[in-house]
Amino acid sequence: MKSTTHSDVERKEWMPCPKANTDFPGLAYLCPLNELIVAEENDNLHNLIGLKDIGYTIFNNQGQKVFLAVQKGKYKIEIRIYNCYGNEIIKVEKPYAWCLNKALIWAPPGNFVGSLHETRSCLKTYFIKNHVGEKVLKIKARAFRNNSGFSILSNNEKVGEVTTRWRYAVSFPIEMDVPVKCILLGACFLICWTKPLIFK
Repeated sequence: MKSTTHSDVERKEWMPCPKANTDFPGLAYLCPLNELIVAEENDNLHNLIGLKDIGYTIFNNQGQKVFLAVQKGKYKIEIRIYNCYGNEIIKVEKPYAWCLNKALIWAPPGNFVGSLHETRSCLKTYFIKNHVGEKVLKIKARAFRNNSGFSILSNNEKVGEVTTRWRYAVSFPIEMDVPVKCILLGACFLICWTKPLIFK
Protein backbone atom coordinates (compact mmCIF):
# COMPACT_ATOMS: atom_id res chain seq x y z
CA MET A 1 0.00 0.00 0.00
CA LYS A 2 1.32 3.42 -0.98
CA SER A 3 2.07 5.53 2.08
CA THR A 4 0.18 8.81 2.24
CA THR A 5 1.29 12.10 3.73
CA HIS A 6 -0.76 14.97 5.11
CA SER A 7 -0.08 17.03 1.96
CA ASP A 8 -0.84 14.07 -0.36
CA VAL A 9 -4.46 13.88 0.74
CA GLU A 10 -6.73 16.07 -1.37
CA ARG A 11 -9.63 17.07 0.85
CA LYS A 12 -12.98 15.93 -0.56
CA GLU A 13 -16.56 15.46 0.58
CA TRP A 14 -17.94 12.87 2.95
CA MET A 15 -17.32 9.22 2.18
CA PRO A 16 -20.53 7.50 0.97
CA CYS A 17 -21.84 4.90 3.39
CA PRO A 18 -20.93 1.45 2.00
CA LYS A 19 -23.32 -1.45 1.93
CA ALA A 20 -21.92 -3.77 4.55
CA ASN A 21 -23.26 -6.50 6.80
CA THR A 22 -22.68 -5.18 10.32
CA ASP A 23 -24.62 -5.18 13.58
CA PHE A 24 -24.05 -1.43 13.90
CA PRO A 25 -24.77 0.46 10.63
CA GLY A 26 -22.92 3.56 11.86
CA LEU A 27 -19.68 1.56 11.80
CA ALA A 28 -20.19 0.30 8.23
CA TYR A 29 -17.81 3.03 6.99
CA LEU A 30 -14.92 1.08 8.51
CA CYS A 31 -15.62 -2.17 6.64
CA PRO A 32 -13.91 -1.30 3.30
CA LEU A 33 -11.11 0.81 4.79
CA ASN A 34 -7.47 -0.06 5.45
CA GLU A 35 -6.31 3.36 6.67
CA LEU A 36 -7.62 6.29 8.72
CA ILE A 37 -5.96 9.70 8.90
CA VAL A 38 -6.57 11.98 11.89
CA ALA A 39 -6.14 15.74 11.52
CA GLU A 40 -6.65 18.34 14.25
CA GLU A 41 -8.99 20.57 12.29
CA ASN A 42 -12.59 21.66 12.57
CA ASP A 43 -15.24 20.92 9.99
CA ASN A 44 -18.35 23.05 9.49
CA LEU A 45 -20.35 20.23 11.04
CA HIS A 46 -18.50 20.70 14.35
CA ASN A 47 -20.14 24.10 14.70
CA LEU A 48 -23.46 23.03 13.22
CA ILE A 49 -24.06 20.35 15.85
CA GLY A 50 -22.54 22.37 18.68
CA LEU A 51 -19.21 20.61 19.14
CA LYS A 52 -17.11 23.41 20.66
CA ASP A 53 -14.15 21.53 22.17
CA ILE A 54 -10.89 20.46 20.48
CA GLY A 55 -11.96 19.16 17.08
CA TYR A 56 -10.56 16.51 14.74
CA THR A 57 -11.54 15.37 11.27
CA ILE A 58 -10.89 11.76 10.29
CA PHE A 59 -10.24 10.96 6.62
CA ASN A 60 -9.77 7.86 4.52
CA ASN A 61 -6.72 7.66 2.25
CA GLN A 62 -8.76 9.08 -0.64
CA GLY A 63 -9.19 12.33 1.26
CA GLN A 64 -12.88 11.75 1.98
CA LYS A 65 -14.19 12.65 5.42
CA VAL A 66 -15.22 9.57 7.42
CA PHE A 67 -15.85 10.85 10.96
CA LEU A 68 -15.54 13.91 13.18
CA ALA A 69 -14.16 13.77 16.71
CA VAL A 70 -14.20 16.05 19.74
CA GLN A 71 -11.79 15.93 22.69
CA LYS A 72 -12.89 16.85 26.19
CA GLY A 73 -10.38 17.20 29.02
CA LYS A 74 -6.60 17.54 29.16
CA TYR A 75 -5.37 14.72 31.44
CA LYS A 76 -8.39 12.47 31.95
CA ILE A 77 -9.49 12.63 28.34
CA GLU A 78 -12.61 11.66 26.46
CA ILE A 79 -12.95 11.49 22.68
CA ARG A 80 -16.40 11.30 21.11
CA ILE A 81 -16.52 10.35 17.42
CA TYR A 82 -19.47 11.26 15.19
CA ASN A 83 -20.67 10.41 11.70
CA CYS A 84 -21.82 12.90 9.07
CA TYR A 85 -25.33 12.96 10.61
CA GLY A 86 -24.03 14.06 14.00
CA ASN A 87 -24.66 10.66 15.61
CA GLU A 88 -22.07 9.51 18.14
CA ILE A 89 -20.67 6.15 17.03
CA ILE A 90 -17.40 5.65 18.98
CA LYS A 91 -16.28 6.75 22.43
CA VAL A 92 -12.63 6.68 23.56
CA GLU A 93 -11.78 7.36 27.18
CA LYS A 94 -8.43 7.79 28.93
CA PRO A 95 -9.62 7.33 32.52
CA TYR A 96 -6.40 8.03 34.44
CA ALA A 97 -4.26 11.14 34.39
CA TRP A 98 -0.89 10.20 35.85
CA CYS A 99 -0.30 6.45 35.40
CA LEU A 100 0.66 4.40 32.36
CA ASN A 101 -1.53 5.27 29.42
CA LYS A 102 -4.72 3.30 29.01
CA ALA A 103 -7.72 3.86 26.76
CA LEU A 104 -11.16 2.24 26.82
CA ILE A 105 -13.21 2.09 23.62
CA TRP A 106 -16.96 1.71 23.07
CA ALA A 107 -18.44 1.32 19.57
CA PRO A 108 -21.17 2.41 19.53
CA PRO A 109 -21.40 4.04 23.00
CA GLY A 110 -22.67 1.47 25.49
CA ASN A 111 -21.05 -1.42 23.60
CA PHE A 112 -17.56 -1.99 25.04
CA VAL A 113 -15.24 -3.37 22.32
CA GLY A 114 -11.85 -3.32 23.97
CA SER A 115 -8.95 -1.40 25.43
CA LEU A 116 -5.40 -0.27 24.86
CA HIS A 117 -2.67 -0.52 27.53
CA GLU A 118 0.84 0.93 27.58
CA THR A 119 3.47 -1.41 29.02
CA ARG A 120 6.79 -0.65 30.68
CA SER A 121 9.35 -1.25 27.96
CA CYS A 122 12.50 0.33 26.49
CA LEU A 123 10.60 0.97 23.25
CA LYS A 124 7.12 2.39 23.77
CA THR A 125 4.72 -0.54 23.53
CA TYR A 126 0.96 -0.99 23.82
CA PHE A 127 -1.24 -4.07 24.02
CA ILE A 128 -4.72 -4.17 22.49
CA LYS A 129 -7.28 -6.26 24.34
CA ASN A 130 -10.72 -7.26 23.11
CA HIS A 131 -13.97 -6.88 25.05
CA VAL A 132 -13.23 -9.92 27.24
CA GLY A 133 -9.66 -8.84 28.05
CA GLU A 134 -7.76 -11.11 25.65
CA LYS A 135 -4.63 -9.64 24.03
CA VAL A 136 -5.18 -9.53 20.28
CA LEU A 137 -2.51 -7.13 18.97
CA LYS A 138 0.64 -5.31 20.00
CA ILE A 139 1.71 -1.81 18.94
CA LYS A 140 5.45 -1.21 19.24
CA ALA A 141 7.60 1.84 18.47
CA ARG A 142 10.08 1.23 15.67
CA ALA A 143 12.79 3.35 17.33
CA PHE A 144 13.39 5.73 20.22
CA ARG A 145 12.72 8.84 18.10
CA ASN A 146 9.28 10.40 18.58
CA ASN A 147 8.55 10.52 14.85
CA SER A 148 9.65 6.98 13.99
CA GLY A 149 6.14 5.51 14.04
CA PHE A 150 4.76 2.27 15.43
CA SER A 151 4.28 -1.23 14.02
CA ILE A 152 1.04 -3.12 14.67
CA LEU A 153 1.90 -6.75 15.33
CA SER A 154 -0.15 -9.95 15.39
CA ASN A 155 1.84 -12.92 16.66
CA ASN A 156 4.98 -10.83 16.00
CA GLU A 157 4.00 -10.34 12.34
CA LYS A 158 3.45 -6.79 11.12
CA VAL A 159 -0.15 -6.20 10.00
CA GLY A 160 -0.29 -2.40 10.05
CA GLU A 161 1.26 0.74 11.45
CA VAL A 162 0.64 4.00 13.25
CA THR A 163 2.50 6.89 11.66
CA THR A 164 3.11 10.12 13.52
CA ARG A 165 5.55 12.27 11.58
CA TRP A 166 3.37 14.69 9.58
CA ARG A 167 -0.07 13.54 10.69
CA TYR A 168 -1.51 10.70 12.70
CA ALA A 169 -2.65 7.74 10.66
CA VAL A 170 -3.36 4.10 11.33
CA SER A 171 -3.33 1.32 8.72
CA PHE A 172 -4.67 -2.22 9.05
CA PRO A 173 -5.91 -5.09 6.85
CA ILE A 174 -9.27 -4.43 5.18
CA GLU A 175 -10.58 -7.75 6.49
CA MET A 176 -9.81 -6.89 10.13
CA ASP A 177 -12.83 -7.03 12.44
CA VAL A 178 -14.57 -3.65 12.75
CA PRO A 179 -14.35 -3.60 16.60
CA VAL A 180 -10.55 -3.98 16.35
CA LYS A 181 -10.41 -1.16 13.78
CA CYS A 182 -12.27 0.99 16.32
CA ILE A 183 -9.69 0.17 18.99
CA LEU A 184 -6.85 1.03 16.59
CA LEU A 185 -8.48 4.39 15.90
CA GLY A 186 -8.54 4.90 19.67
CA ALA A 187 -4.84 3.94 19.73
CA CYS A 188 -4.13 6.72 17.26
CA PHE A 189 -5.57 9.24 19.73
CA LEU A 190 -3.78 7.74 22.75
CA ILE A 191 -0.43 7.99 20.98
CA CYS A 192 -1.35 11.53 19.95
CA TRP A 193 -1.97 12.48 23.60
CA THR A 194 1.51 11.34 24.64
CA LYS A 195 3.46 13.58 22.25
CA PRO A 196 3.14 17.15 20.95
CA LEU A 197 0.51 17.76 18.30
CA ILE A 198 2.03 18.35 14.87
CA PHE A 199 -1.01 18.50 12.64
CA LYS A 200 -0.84 22.21 11.83
